[in-house]
Amino acid sequence: MTTPGAISWVGLLTLMVDGPDLPVRGLISSREGADDSQRYFGWTAFAGEPMPVFAGFASATDAEAGAEPPEPPDPAEEEPVLTRVWRSGRRVRLERPAGRPSLIVGDERCWQFRGDDPVPVESPSRVVTYQGHGTQLLHRRAAADFTGEDFTRPTGPVGEATFLDRPVYTVELAPPAHKPFPTQLLVDRETGLVLQQRNDGFGSVDEWTEFVVGEEADEQLFRWEGPVRPEADERAEREREWQADLAERADWFGAHVAPLPLRLELDVSVHVHVHEPDGSFEASIGESHLGSLARRPSSEEDWPLHWSQVQHRWTSDGWDWALSIHDDQLTEAGLARLKQALGGA
Repeated sequence: MTTPGAISWVGLLTLMVDGPDLPVRGLISSREGADDSQRYFGWTAFAGEPMPVFAGFASATDAEAGAEPPEPPDPAEEEPVLTRVWRSGRRVRLERPAGRPSLIVGDERCWQFRGDDPVPVESPSRVVTYQGHGTQLLHRRAAADFTGEDFTRPTGPVGEATFLDRPVYTVELAPPAHKPFPTQLLVDRETGLVLQQRNDGFGSVDEWTEFVVGEEADEQLFRWEGPVRPEADERAEREREWQADLAERADWFGAHVAPLPLRLELDVSVHVHVHEPDGSFEASIGESHLGSLARRPSSEEDWPLHWSQVQHRWTSDGWDWALSIHDDQLTEAGLARLKQALGGA
């Protein structure tokens, strides 16, 4: 039963963001409910950077690990995903109910186990994101999580209750305009960690079903000394598979539709980002940013354009020009026609 609490919303925020960093262990249960918008995640990585590691993927059931996302489950029939966890500072260990590790996070490195593969993928621990299948309950809330309109404002005062025989604060957060139901939180009074996050409207609930505070964990839990597969190697393998698939599709097109490459003539828009009194400018080409174009008064000085690449540079009629076309290349004739359109060869 919830009773009115003495703590303010600001006080509860402070506890969630800056609470004491105590070791914890236990079991997290996650039932997604009717809203599966947070069930799967897309991801990107900048060139040379390792791919993010989503703890929620690592702790998925064996059937889900490494597989294509299945059809959304029937909330009434779906079994909750269970994850056994240990956390000590930044170090974390996640295990499946059968006792096999799914993710180990050390001080510098992390090891993600895929399905039944006994050899984990090794990545820097800094790329781990605690999201999905209730793993966000392991992660202390950042102040930035409570800015904007997306479940950041309480619908009423903070209350008090008991959960897992522990005193907790209760609060309900209003949804943004594009979502129909509020979210309910139970926050542990000692640690500031969220012990339960649910959405009664959707029927989803992430919660600790076992929660033990203060036990010092065996340091070996947060280490892996067996064989590993470097993340860079796995990414290179995926890149090779992707390129091979692209080549196969291109071969099909060439055999069944038309020879490649296709030659097109396009009319494109130009979006000027900056321009100066001396006539220099930088611009994007095309509505979907097909490329970049810039010019400046002709000069021998360096021209530090912060583009990923500059494919073409030339000087004409007192101007230095720079051009980059993303993904594809202009033919020599196409480049000549562009130079002519810009006012000189």
